[in-house]
Amino acid sequence: MSTSTTRLLLHTAGQRVMVEGPPGAVRAVISATGGAEIATADLPNLVLSLEERRRRFDTAGCEPITRGVWATDRGEAIIESVGGSGYHQLWCIDEEGLRVSTRWAPTAKEAVAARLLPARHRALSGQVLVHYPALWLALQQGLAPLHVSVVEIDGVAVLLAGPGGVGKSSLVSRELAAGGRATCDNLAACDGSVAYGVAEPLRLPAEITDSSGRKTFHGRREVSWDSRMQSLRPSLIVVLRRGLQADPGARHITERQAARAIVAGTYSAGELRRFWAIASVLALATKCGPVHPPVEEVAATLAARLPCVELQLGVRPGAGLAELLQPYLTAARSNTTARSNTVARSNTVARSNTVAGSNEGH
Repeated sequence: MSTSTTRLLLHTAGQRVMVEGPPGAVRAVISATGGAEIATADLPNLVLSLEERRRRFDTAGCEPITRGVWATDRGEAIIESVGGSGYHQLWCIDEEGLRVSTRWAPTAKEAVAARLLPARHRALSGQVLVHYPALWLALQQGLAPLHVSVVEIDGVAVLLAGPGGVGKSSLVSRELAAGGRATCDNLAACDGSVAYGVAEPLRLPAEITDSSGRKTFHGRREVSWDSRMQSLRPSLIVVLRRGLQADPGARHITERQAARAIVAGTYSAGELRRFWAIASVLALATKCGPVHPPVEEVAATLAARLPCVELQLGVRPGAGLAELLQPYLTAARSNTTARSNTVARSNTVARSNTVAGSNEGH
């Protein structure tokens, strides 16, 4: 029996995403975004259609691209059981944006896995239904996925880089509790200048959150955001490392070291391990966009533009980022102010020259 259709618009990875489908399915998607801020006025450039039909898409007459992937004669892509999730998808991109239609048609094995491993199924559903479509559309706009946190501390947007488990989420949570703002604590789409956060729950160690959050991997619990910025423009790169010394310490590093840390952290992120293959087969099937995201190029651009610092965390829980990075935050704030003043002076000179040229013409 058919149910009513719910439509909600949200922002993630720099995209305006319309989610439509049965109310329960739409609620599940919104849950996967960590309670993302719901937009009302924007026109979507990405539509995620959650269909009730539980059968695979028809691939008769379609061109086989690889196992489980076909291209239609209209330039669409059909992917069976995306990432082993049990979700089957039809991807269609045109000048108005991207539309991804999804059907849940699992094999018996996939259905059992979803029931017995609920945390895995929730994470995989969020990736397949929301995050990967948004990141692939961002890729068509020249953005690359990065495994980073971006948080604003005392007016300075800080990009935190490092492999999973190093402590990014815990540090971001601490700054949010102190009044900071953030666009992501895990994934962002970035063009080398602005970081657009991927909307997903905060995943925090059980010892720093209450028991109401849903259990997820590595002894963590999912917590919804109270408020999340759609984007931030980083002014400082901080590479996190876990040390064996008692207390934390910070030092400047080269742009090459910082870029290397961003790239390595991104490619080692479990949340993205299925995305690389999906992006490549979509490029083949739709003939749109690059086969591979410009991760190294974006990381190099960021590191060349911004001051780069390594923060080695101590064994003991220490001070927060605002205290540990205080001299670097002050310097970054001064650099940002100086750049703003330079731009303002350049604009003033340009306007003066335009007026002078206009007067000479009379």
